[in-house]
Amino acid sequence: MSAPQTEQTNWKNVNNWHWVEKNCMPWAKEFVSAQLTGLRDGNGSVETTGVTGFGGDADINQRKGKLITVYDLTFAITWIASFEDGKSVSGRINVPEFMHDTDPDSLVTEVSTENQDPDSLAARETVIKVIVPLIKDKLRNFSVEMITNNGKDVHISKDDMTGHPAGTVYKPKPPAPDASATAPQAAEPTVPAKLIGAVSTITMNVEFVCSASDLYNTLLDPSRVQIWSRGPATIKPEVGADVALFGGNVTGKILELVPNKRIVQTWRLKTWPANHFSTVTLFLEEQRESVTLRLSQTDVPVGEKDLTTKNWTGYYFNGIKAAFGLA
Repeated sequence: MSAPQTEQTNWKNVNNWHWVEKNCMPWAKEFVSAQLTGLRDGNGSVETTGVTGFGGDADINQRKGKLITVYDLTFAITWIASFEDGKSVSGRINVPEFMHDTDPDSLVTEVSTENQDPDSLAARETVIKVIVPLIKDKLRNFSVEMITNNGKDVHISKDDMTGHPAGTVYKPKPPAPDASATAPQAAEPTVPAKLIGAVSTITMNVEFVCSASDLYNTLLDPSRVQIWSRGPATIKPEVGADVALFGGNVTGKILELVPNKRIVQTWRLKTWPANHFSTVTLFLEEQRESVTLRLSQTDVPVGEKDLTTKNWTGYYFNGIKAAFGLA
């Protein structure tokens, strides 16, 4: 048995190619609260006091070596205004939508007060003219801060790309020479065996609220696949058909089809060793009010198992449920 080798790249995510994402909602809530609390006008008579009703989604994705922020948030900011006579009034600044493609200068805000008396209305005008621009300015670097504080969790540095131990790889011996040969022949050039390494199997069970026929078509009909994969899709319900999804990052070939019951295909990520394919079998089991999809994927490189499992959930199953309401 040979000694363990050292890989030149990190099998977890070779060259940062694979889809990796992180839920950044806890960080987003903390960041927005810290940035938007304690904002004051010039003389300190109006001040923001906190952030409430925080909700939505905030994810950071790593794809093909690039970090991408995707968020759609909603929240409200409370404020209070104090006057020289000791009176105070309060209100809210609602932010119905703060998205990754929102220009901070175009951020929609709704400023309200608890009362409609002259002092309250005057304070509201101060909030609109002074506090709201401060809020927009504080949110201007949200995406940059999101990457700075969370990027390391989805992006592997060059230093971490090297030096990871790899398991011993089995190299098959060449066949013994034919003893019955009557004359020596020119030796054939030796072709080294492709080093694939240890492999593993993934099994998953997922429920969809639809019929087996609907799910079968959703997995194979190119017009439907383009919707849930959010991009061009090469696929059709025919044995021998090529498969290419997510910009060619996932490829394969349909091997077997049993309508509404079973789909078998080869499947690989672009960065796996050349010509190394796993085999995916999808079993569709119709229940009374739903269908259970049972996935079996063999020959997955060991270092890719967790990430591949996560991507089935995030990019296939959740994508289908979100696109067609099958949750």
